[in-house]
Amino acid sequence: MGTILLATDGSEYARQAAQQAIDLAEARGATLHVICVVDRRRFDEPALSSAELTTIYAEDHAAICVNEVVNIAEERDVRVEGDTRHGIPHEVILDYADEIDADVIVVGEHGSHEEHFSGVGQKVLEGSERDVRVIEAEG
Repeated sequence: MGTILLATDGSEYARQAAQQAIDLAEARGATLHVICVVDRRRFDEPALSSAELTTIYAEDHAAICVNEVVNIAEERDVRVEGDTRHGIPHEVILDYADEIDADVIVVGEHGSHEEHFSGVGQKVLEGSERDVRVIEAEG
């Protein structure tokens, strides 16, 4: 038993990380927690502004990313819970890992946040004493 946290953003790197996280959860009989963070530096909380539609789109995208992984995990009989949150991605991932007492954190090497703010995976790796696996996408 145990707890595995997967951070996803729907990128190809995140999809590779999801497969490895699901495999790991299945092998260990662990619960898989899936999180997608809406980066508040790019998408503020909706507040009836011109950015509201963009933020709503980002929230919808986050929910789709999480549900995609949840559906795959459920097909393989892996216990899974999904969540979306707002914040600075690496900070939210680290806080959530503490909240669920994750044994392992799995994150893709690059993702949608990487184009604007480098190194979410690297920041998680540097900011945690937990087992962190930063997954490279296979060519």
